[in-house]
Amino acid sequence: METSVGMQESKQNSKDTQLNQEQTLQSKSLSSCLQELKDHLSPVETLGYRLPLKSLSALSLIEKEQLTFGSLQKQACLGKALILGGAFVDVTLLLDHIPPVGGDSYAQELNVGVGGCAINVANIVRDLGIDHKIKVPLGNGPYAKLSHDQLLQDGYGESDFIIVPQSPYDCAYCLCMIDKDGERTFVAVPGIENHMQKEWLSDLAIEDYDLIYFVGFDLTDDNGLVYLNEIKERKKDNAVIFFDAGARVNFIKPEAFELLLSLNPIIHLNRMELELITKTNNIKAGLEHLSTLTSAPVILSLDIDGAVVSYQGHYYHFPVVPQKVIDATGAGDSQSAGIIAALLKGATLEQAMYLGNTLASYCIKQVSARLSLPSDFSY
Repeated sequence: METSVGMQESKQNSKDTQLNQEQTLQSKSLSSCLQELKDHLSPVETLGYRLPLKSLSALSLIEKEQLTFGSLQKQACLGKALILGGAFVDVTLLLDHIPPVGGDSYAQELNVGVGGCAINVANIVRDLGIDHKIKVPLGNGPYAKLSHDQLLQDGYGESDFIIVPQSPYDCAYCLCMIDKDGERTFVAVPGIENHMQKEWLSDLAIEDYDLIYFVGFDLTDDNGLVYLNEIKERKKDNAVIFFDAGARVNFIKPEAFELLLSLNPIIHLNRMELELITKTNNIKAGLEHLSTLTSAPVILSLDIDGAVVSYQGHYYHFPVVPQKVIDATGAGDSQSAGIIAALLKGATLEQAMYLGNTLASYCIKQVSARLSLPSDFSY
């Protein structure tokens, strides 16, 4: 007769076998996704998209050709970025398995830090020397104080914050649970970032910026129209919107999403987010549909299969070298930051994708969504 310990070990082995099978199926699924596009891929060197920067148009053709991946670090920043979004206090836990409903599990606390997509992106573009400004709502409570102190330590100032001292809302809190394979499960407690007011943006010179970044998490409910109406009314004509979809993109109100698409944003998203927006799990069909809604590139992250860019009826694949994932939290933010940084230095989107993929590969090898670049990093 099997002992209770033996039965537990047997159940655990069964779970491990099931998990490995699920991983194998996921890997096959990812590769099969590319099969849908394999006969429609164009050479990446023909992806010539660049930001419509005024200072870039003044460069000669020879000077533009010298803006290559590998020499961008020496290139001056040619434009300014505005990064909008909320601050989250991230608590990262490591578990063997995420417990089922009604279950229980011990965890190891890996990290407590200030994050959120906008802050993660800003942290990287700052380290890469990009001229940028953040605008972050800070409420009233311990998480707001922690966020405020961290951002001051990062070199930002009071003008970068929207401080609402009497607010009933604190900054948001996110519990990130990572299983032994590096996959993440999130529980978020929203805060002041979900209660934006038009007047909070009144002192912001939106018209000064060449690229404006925001994420779908900050456009849900009534927030979307607050942000988007201000941007549409006040941005300069050739400013480019960079939109990170986020896992709650389906909570953006239809009228806000329509307003967003009228701005022809660059859209950066993963497979799940593509399906949420387009209601299809066929990648080619989803990209075709999304590309009819914006004239700018659509960038689809495919995890171990790299990324695909859809632009002007063409598809471009940017593979990556598969590697062990320690913590995938923030990898999409790192990819976005690399793309933004390279584009603001005058690079083509092809070159920008290489930088984005490189930063994402660094991110998955460390704990925390806040990417720490090695001291000898160059690009």
